[in-house]
Amino acid sequence: MTNDTATTAPIASDGQNATLTKLYIGSMPYDWTAENLEEMFKPYGRVTSAAVVADQSTKRSKGFGFVEFETAAEAQKAIGEVNGRAIEGRSLLVREARPHVDRSMERSNGVRRERLAITNSIDNVESTDTSGRSYGNRRGWW
Repeated sequence: MTNDTATTAPIASDGQNATLTKLYIGSMPYDWTAENLEEMFKPYGRVTSAAVVADQSTKRSKGFGFVEFETAAEAQKAIGEVNGRAIEGRSLLVREARPHVDRSMERSNGVRRERLAITNSIDNVESTDTSGRSYGNRRGWW
C-alpha cells in the first residue's frame, strides 16, 4: 500500500457516491503504516484500500489516514466499533470521508480573500537597486 492522499471521491459502478465506503481515520499514532490500518479494520469487512497520509518533505505520518471498504454496511460497522477506541494512548476518530475541498482562500478579519502568490526572485526589480542592495519592495514588505 502506498501513502497518498485522497483528493476526490470516485463514482462507484452502481452510480452511488463511493465516499459511503471510504472512512477517515484521525488521531492515529504517528508510527502507524497502511498495513497497521488494514489489520485493524480487517475484522469489519473487506478492506479495498488503506493509506496513511505523510508529509511530503519529511515522509513522516501526519497522524491520519483513509480506509476504504467494499460495501457501505461494512464501513458503518467499522465506524460503530472503532470510533473512540484508545490506541497507544490516543483516541481514534473514525468517520465517513468527505471530498477534498480546495482551501485557497485565506480568512482575514472575518473576510475571505484569495491568497497572494509570493515569489522569491533573484531579479526582483522592486526590491533591489542597481548596486544589488536590497531595500524591500514598494509594497512595504521587508
